[in-house]
Amino acid sequence: MAQPSKTADPVLTKPADQTWLDHLLMLLHIGAELEHGLMVQYLYAAYSLGGPQVPPGERARVQRWRDQLLTIAREEMGHLICIQNLLCLLGGPINLDRDDYPWDTPYYPFRFSLQPLTLDSLACYIFAEMEHEMDEPGFNFGDSKRAKQFRKDREKIVKAAKKAAGYSGSAQHVDKIYNPVIEILKDPDKIPDSAFRRSSYASQASWDEWGKNYRPTPNDQDAARVTPVRSSHVLVFQMASRTEALDALREVAGQGEAPHLRGRLKEEPSHFDRFLDVYQEMEKVSGWSPTRQCPHNPVTTIVPNSRDKTYIECEHSRTWAELFNIRYRMLLTCIAHSFRLQRDSRPDVPDVRSGTLHRTFGEMYNIKAISQILFRLPLTDRRGDGRRAGPPFQIPYTLALPQDDGDCWQLQRDLLTTAVNLATGLLEKATGEESRYLAAQLNLDQQTIQWIDTMQAQTPRSH
Repeated sequence: MAQPSKTADPVLTKPADQTWLDHLLMLLHIGAELEHGLMVQYLYAAYSLGGPQVPPGERARVQRWRDQLLTIAREEMGHLICIQNLLCLLGGPINLDRDDYPWDTPYYPFRFSLQPLTLDSLACYIFAEMEHEMDEPGFNFGDSKRAKQFRKDREKIVKAAKKAAGYSGSAQHVDKIYNPVIEILKDPDKIPDSAFRRSSYASQASWDEWGKNYRPTPNDQDAARVTPVRSSHVLVFQMASRTEALDALREVAGQGEAPHLRGRLKEEPSHFDRFLDVYQEMEKVSGWSPTRQCPHNPVTTIVPNSRDKTYIECEHSRTWAELFNIRYRMLLTCIAHSFRLQRDSRPDVPDVRSGTLHRTFGEMYNIKAISQILFRLPLTDRRGDGRRAGPPFQIPYTLALPQDDGDCWQLQRDLLTTAVNLATGLLEKATGEESRYLAAQLNLDQQTIQWIDTMQAQTPRSH
């Protein structure tokens, strides 16, 4: 992310019907949806990599690309959580939503699309993470080998990204949101000190809860097989003041784009750098595909007159995709619920909040495990059709939590019961890895239902 431009950014001109605080909260909501959308697209692209069609001599390289994308996706999750902390600090509602096709705001970098990793999709990711000043004439790219190569690749990268945006000139960089957010937040005439809710600190996510726990689980098959090329630096900052909020935003933005904004991660390649490295290596691929035959935007329901979505026709694969969707919703629900629960003891002492966050990380494992299964399952039942299914990441009709605490626990129980019913049906015909995963998860789910029942008993409804 570049330093805020001296030229007035149009987004700094707030609508007359908004206060500066309201305008800032709106921008943070857009930023949260942007981070969520990018994270999901990076995950889908990462999981698409690999398969039997990759030559044995190239599998280590493809695995390295996959690890790079998964690392970036984990760090994007940290960015998403940091935005929620800032929303809490400012007294605004958190936002874990994400548009499937975000046409309602000019600040998205490109059209949302779940697709296998290609040079075109990588171009979109590079464009999203690059500094907006790189579009300006005379920008100094430097003399490094990477910079010299990017000077040659820049035109085709920008062209591919703007084509993906759907209409010329609409594509934006991530820093087009963060720059005005920082500008507004640092101005006490726009955002007075009284706007900061220091009491929200106890409800905010902390690095002790996220940064140390966001690592492969003992059940992570890939972690047992392959040593990652680098560990994730998941940035999660609690904030109680304007200064802490600004420092956190600069760290988060710097991890994505700008080395001169970084603090303790100054020597670490940015997301832009890492995507560019993969792009330049992938340009040399010839005669084989690093990705499986997986669909663009897989869905579990037929969408009339839609050419952008791919219906999962195979009933068995579709049921797995429905299980994926419910667990994705459970993940987002657990995160949202955690912001309702204050830290009643030290972070290392188990409590209700810790139990909810433990479930959050468990659902992250489920998202990964079911994604890997779906990318091996058929898209259709037609003989000779080699296309695979994929995780749909479909947003539910709502992510809003009930007002009553008891109803929140009931929602979690209902979602878990739905997942158990789907998994039980799948287990009847499952074999091998699918059977082992389902049996283990059903056992854990039954234990979780008992835990939720205990929480419900301790949290009577208010009506």
